[in-house]
Amino acid sequence: MNTPNRKPNHLIHEKSPYLLQHAYNPVNWYPWCEEAFERAEKENKPILLSIGYATCHWCHVMERESFEDEATAEILNRDFICIKVDREERPDIDRIYMDALHAMDQQGGWPLNMFLTPFKTPIAGGTYFPPVPKYGRRSFKEVLAIIKQNWDTRQAEIIQSSNSLIEFLNSEIKTNESKELPSSFSFQKTADLYERFFDEIYYGFKTNLTNKFPPSMGLSFLLFYHFRTKHKMSLYMVEKTLEAMKKGGIYDQVGGGLCRYATNHSWLIPHFEKMLYDNALFLNILVDTYLFTKKVFYKRAAIDVINYVERDLRLKEGGIASAEDADSEGEEGKFYLWSLIEFEKICGEDAELLKDFWNITEEGNFEGKNILNETFNIDFAQMKFLSNEELNEIVERNRKKLLEVRSLRPRPLRDDKVLTSWNCLYLQSLVKAGLAFENTEYIEKAKIIYNFIYKNLFNSEGRLLRRFRENEAKYLGYLNDYAELALSAIFLYRASFEVEYLKQADFLASEVIRLFSSDFGPFYETGIDAEKLIRRSIDSYDGVEPSGNSSMALVFLYLASYGIQRQNYLQKAEEIFKYFKVELETRAISHSFLLNAYQYYLSEPKEIVIVGDKNSTEVKTCLSLLNQTYLPNIVVCFCDHLDFQEHSQIIPILEDKKTQKDFVVYICQAGTCQAPIYNLDEFKKKLETWK
Repeated sequence: MNTPNRKPNHLIHEKSPYLLQHAYNPVNWYPWCEEAFERAEKENKPILLSIGYATCHWCHVMERESFEDEATAEILNRDFICIKVDREERPDIDRIYMDALHAMDQQGGWPLNMFLTPFKTPIAGGTYFPPVPKYGRRSFKEVLAIIKQNWDTRQAEIIQSSNSLIEFLNSEIKTNESKELPSSFSFQKTADLYERFFDEIYYGFKTNLTNKFPPSMGLSFLLFYHFRTKHKMSLYMVEKTLEAMKKGGIYDQVGGGLCRYATNHSWLIPHFEKMLYDNALFLNILVDTYLFTKKVFYKRAAIDVINYVERDLRLKEGGIASAEDADSEGEEGKFYLWSLIEFEKICGEDAELLKDFWNITEEGNFEGKNILNETFNIDFAQMKFLSNEELNEIVERNRKKLLEVRSLRPRPLRDDKVLTSWNCLYLQSLVKAGLAFENTEYIEKAKIIYNFIYKNLFNSEGRLLRRFRENEAKYLGYLNDYAELALSAIFLYRASFEVEYLKQADFLASEVIRLFSSDFGPFYETGIDAEKLIRRSIDSYDGVEPSGNSSMALVFLYLASYGIQRQNYLQKAEEIFKYFKVELETRAISHSFLLNAYQYYLSEPKEIVIVGDKNSTEVKTCLSLLNQTYLPNIVVCFCDHLDFQEHSQIIPILEDKKTQKDFVVYICQAGTCQAPIYNLDEFKKKLETWK
């Protein structure tokens, strides 16, 4: 907050919107830097490390209550060295200290406020601290006084205890690789667990006492599981949960886009921030479910998510912004709320119908105003004697009116930093939508993101970087940045059949092996060239986005399916699965993307090789059929006659498949192929047996 006559602190030179939000706090914040730790050691002061992100509601609350408070700032500046970190720029730092908080038997969240020794080891911590005692918590000033007193009187004991905690955290990284792959029974066990947590009334999963988070990666697992086993409940859980999220208050019914989570089990009251990764993963499962069911509801929902991202998050340089804030004008959700009077004025003659459709009332459902939402499990069009097309036309017409009015309100902050892995998650889903909906514009937009990353997020040594903002690229890329970019290259090959994409994916995979390898199977989150922290983390938790190990397992498997370093990459994927055997067999709901990669591995994936004239009707029809069918366990390779010599040198599964005919299809598994198919009808019959 820029306050007149207040001098900026050390954050003023940063690019992170989150750090810049705190640049005019009276607290003398430092970014994460050696200067801060050297000063802490020299002055023998503990450190307050405060981690958050620009669109975090409770981060804003704590800033207003404590970090903008002159009296609190005086205590902090006198007794502590204060460091601010954007968790989205530095997930490595956030992971270490969040794990430390969990080891202290405390619930995590943001803001994450940890007290450290000058040597970066954790002393104590928590999340939000109120300015006065409430919610069963001590006030922030009380906490500061306790930390200060203990540091002054028990310093040696505190340092010893903090060192022991770090030893414990490091010991949790097991170095003994399992010799066996996880049990295939893990799939059924996980599906059963999802069924146990399934909310039969409001749908989704009750894995949290009060909140509901978008379970997009879990839904992707369940859809794949249904595809393989025909387990009916899995498909039911997918469809009902997608319907509930799209119709609930968690989804922006006017402008599109999914909010971070719902604060109640009925999906009504969202935490209003919108994150790129949530919308990318939601888009992915919407497209897949459309491909499987062919229900237009999922296609419309997917297009709506794309329209939101392209309208509100795409930057003119070509990348996609990270998020939009929950707050505007100092109030959570204000931008998204409607009074009955305002709604009736805007919608005019359609207001009576749409009040019922979106559950608008005079008393409202959130602080006297209304969050628009649809009621589940009713056929509203039929109830109002309308066709689906008529209702959709009325809804869309008035969405435009509401959006025009809302666009005049003060907008929530847009965090416009570009994060590599998040952009890649959206890119992949955009490619999938482009293929499924035969929309070449989506493919071109995905290419723009990919080219933006290659132009702006590699340094002069060829090292991928994490973040771009205001012409500055910074922070060495993490494992998931490399993994998602490699997956993006594979997806773009699938959309264009340009071999350069597979060459780039292969290069990125080799870079992962060079930079992130451990001696015992999985991959570290940070590279060998990264800043040395108190721990080098290894992760498989598919939390808000896939873990780097989960996505790399899929990268290795896809490349192996194309025959690229087949044995080497298969072994790398197997080593990941073996290392996380216990997690996949006992806690797979928290590792759903990794389990899905394992499901691909065990599903006897097929390699579809098409060679022929790219302009032939047979080739075009064959590719169109593959693009518009849900087939999660295939890779597709197409080569035109003119490109065969070049492509076959890069893609081993093309070897010995040259033909003089206009069209031939080979169906292979693990490099062994069935008899070639020269007839389109024969291929169609084969395709039907895979559904």
